[in-house]
Amino acid sequence: MAQKQQVEIGKKAPMIRRIASALIGLLILFYLGYQIWAANFEPIKLETANWATAADAVQAEGYAIRKETVITAEDTGGVIGYRIADGGRVAKDGVVADIFANEEAAAASQQSQQLAEEIELLESLNNAGETYAADIQQIDSRIDQIMGNLLFDVQGRSFREISDLRKELTHQFNQRQIATGTDVNYEARLSALKQEKESLDQTAKSITGQIKAPMTGNFSSMVDGWETVFDYDKVLDMTVEDLQQELSPKTVPEDAVGKISEEFSWYFVCAVDATTALKLKQAGQVELSMPFATTEKIPAEIAAVNQKTPTDEGLVVLKCNSMDSALMNVRKETVQIEIKSYSGVMVNQKAIHFETVEQTVTDANGKKRTVTHENVKGVYVKSGGQLHFVQIFSDITVNGYAICRTELTEEEQELLVTDKTIQLYDEVVVEGTDLYDGKVV
Repeated sequence: MAQKQQVEIGKKAPMIRRIASALIGLLILFYLGYQIWAANFEPIKLETANWATAADAVQAEGYAIRKETVITAEDTGGVIGYRIADGGRVAKDGVVADIFANEEAAAASQQSQQLAEEIELLESLNNAGETYAADIQQIDSRIDQIMGNLLFDVQGRSFREISDLRKELTHQFNQRQIATGTDVNYEARLSALKQEKESLDQTAKSITGQIKAPMTGNFSSMVDGWETVFDYDKVLDMTVEDLQQELSPKTVPEDAVGKISEEFSWYFVCAVDATTALKLKQAGQVELSMPFATTEKIPAEIAAVNQKTPTDEGLVVLKCNSMDSALMNVRKETVQIEIKSYSGVMVNQKAIHFETVEQTVTDANGKKRTVTHENVKGVYVKSGGQLHFVQIFSDITVNGYAICRTELTEEEQELLVTDKTIQLYDEVVVEGTDLYDGKVV
């Protein structure tokens, strides 16, 4: 009996081995089939092409250089009241400040000037014909801009700028009221302001002397000791070594009461590495951002880039022709030098392919022929359930995204070998396999 059982087991063993081998074979075929399917039918991942603006910019720390003359005055024995705001233009021998007998007279003079400005604003609003024609959207846009500048100046404690912006904001609100048809009567307010001004003028009469400008230029009441550190007339020849040797201000004269910047043009100098120096040499015109001084961008010209050798640090000399109260008192600042800005749609670098494209062209005789272009830079976009390869044109990549132009120049139009280039809101393929033009998805 035992011998019979052994024979039956022996007969079953080959069958079990065959079944096991078949199952293993099926698993291998299933695995291979899945890999083939995954390689050819993996779902694609899409990203929408959104609009973006980027700048090719460098950051540096440097110094403002102006042709400045310090105004001094002997012991006045009184209180100085400035007539000219920082950055204001004054002619030679023009009065920049009055000397008052006491604080009360100086304060009255300042208040009188403020009232005079408010009176002038209100009187200008009486010209209703001009105001009724005002663009309300333009007024609202200006109000938004002023509010933004106010927040910036409040954080930076720029009290003089806050005062100026407050006046302009009041003026814009009044303009808006009239432009929207609101019945506003300024006569009572004007009468009260004029009476108050007359009273202040009586108090402010006790002037014991005046301070005049020694030359024509822009005035500032701030003297920081840097006025005579750098030679304005030799700034174009300055080197990095010249800058490093002069990095300490002089002593401010005890009798200094202000200064005049004689030339409207001023310079900003900063040291940069060799790579940046080469880039700036080729730039020509740039824009400066000084976030700790002003919210406005400052147009500037690359006046000089001075290096010992092309591999050394360079001193960049930027020439500026903008001037206001904030810029008049800029000295040592961290700036961003914006060489060029780029606008277009963002395309993930993972989406970019270099493909061979066949283009059908018609020659001068009307005959059609096929031209093959290799290594065409582009992306696949989904449209109407299909993928289409479109050529792209980009000059800059920021954080892994290329900024691509949607409007092409005539030269780029001639280089375009696909039906179109990428457009805003196109659905771009960033992941996927077996991509080709016309593929159904």
